[in-house]
Amino acid sequence: MKVRQTRPRIVTTTYDPVPKRLLVISRYVENIRRLARLADRMGHCELGTAMMEVAGCMERMSNDIAVSATGAVILRRAARLVGTVEGLLERQAKLSVLH
Repeated sequence: MKVRQTRPRIVTTTYDPVPKRLLVISRYVENIRRLARLADRMGHCELGTAMMEVAGCMERMSNDIAVSATGAVILRRAARLVGTVEGLLERQAKLSVLH
């Protein structure tokens, strides 16, 4: 009787961050556009226009951002931008309600 030897299976898992980055980029674009509309309503037309430009650029460059080595840096900076503008607009919205 022959003994059959089996080879150990080599499990290779590759982690592809591109789809997750594309999802994050689309959510950032939605948030930036929402903030741009809010800034326009609150009288910050220049901020609203600049935010719309950023959202458009991120949308056009989403594939490049997702596959590049510096994509994570760009996403961190976009997150800081969203947080900063949200803080500014929330503070002004509270002040306008109080007055």
